[in-house]
Amino acid sequence: MTHHEARSERPRVATVTLNPAIDVTYEVPSLVVDDVVRVTRTTSRAGGKGVNVAAVASAIGADARVLVLTGGPSGTAFTDGLAALDLDVLAVDALADVRRTVVVVAHDGTTTSLQEPGHDVREPQTTARQVLEAVDRLLAEGVSAVAVSGSLPPGCPVSLLTDVVARFLSGGVPVVVDTSGEALASVVRSGAILTPNRSELVEMLGESAPEPFGANGLDEAWTVAAARRLLSEGAPAVLVTLGADGILAVTPDGTFAARPPQAVFGNPTGAGDAAVAALLVHLAAAGDPAAVRWTEALADMVATSAACVLRPVAGEVDHTARAAWLPQVRVRATTPPTDQEDLPT
Repeated sequence: MTHHEARSERPRVATVTLNPAIDVTYEVPSLVVDDVVRVTRTTSRAGGKGVNVAAVASAIGADARVLVLTGGPSGTAFTDGLAALDLDVLAVDALADVRRTVVVVAHDGTTTSLQEPGHDVREPQTTARQVLEAVDRLLAEGVSAVAVSGSLPPGCPVSLLTDVVARFLSGGVPVVVDTSGEALASVVRSGAILTPNRSELVEMLGESAPEPFGANGLDEAWTVAAARRLLSEGAPAVLVTLGADGILAVTPDGTFAARPPQAVFGNPTGAGDAAVAALLVHLAAAGDPAAVRWTEALADMVATSAACVLRPVAGEVDHTARAAWLPQVRVRATTPPTDQEDLPT
């Protein structure tokens, strides 16, 4: 069997990243404000949420395509970085430049993320047309599932995000959206699977959040109710990522909580992207959200996410840890609220 034949048997997925970044990771003994901090190790790679998703999906068994915006002085270095990751890329030259994110990982396990704002889209109308043409190309290539991840750069209308999601869904391809704020609100009724984290859910429905929060951040009943509210507005599934506490999910098979088997220490940057990557692989194999074996998918999402925390940079997987943790992830059915008055409003 040739390398090309082996790749062609893998599920074919795609990711869309409209606001990519060059991710720089600094490892330091400790992070002390207002002092000189000596970096012990530096890693730089092409990134952005969708790029991380594609890298992990490729590592765990998918054939991943990456649709990204790029451009400007850093654009060449960014696309060279994508090539170094061995990802198939559709790049649209649209940005004034590619931003950077800097993650500082201290030896005590703390992580600090510094995120530059995105750079302007030079010609929004032309960019929208080129992005949708790239979407049509991905549909023609037969992608089986898509993740649209991350924020929008300045000058990029929210309508482009909704148009991208609608174009894939109209082509029969299921879509996962991992974004926040106005962009997240714009796709609640689109028919895409949603994967907000705790803070993104609070941002959308914060006036209904319990005060004070429970020991694990959000009260579980409130979180489930909030996810069910989004489900009632058109999302086929809503999976709330809870960091070290795992995932709360409202799915066609029921409502579930999935927790990692043990505490994991390392770099949590990209852990949510890793969870989306695992979901994307299961979604591609099933072909439809209703056909996904959700308890299996949730266990894989949690195990893959935790296994990525052990790696120094986002987009990498500790395969030994993932294999060991996958059968140990605890997935339990929760009791969702049945009263409409219990739902966030």
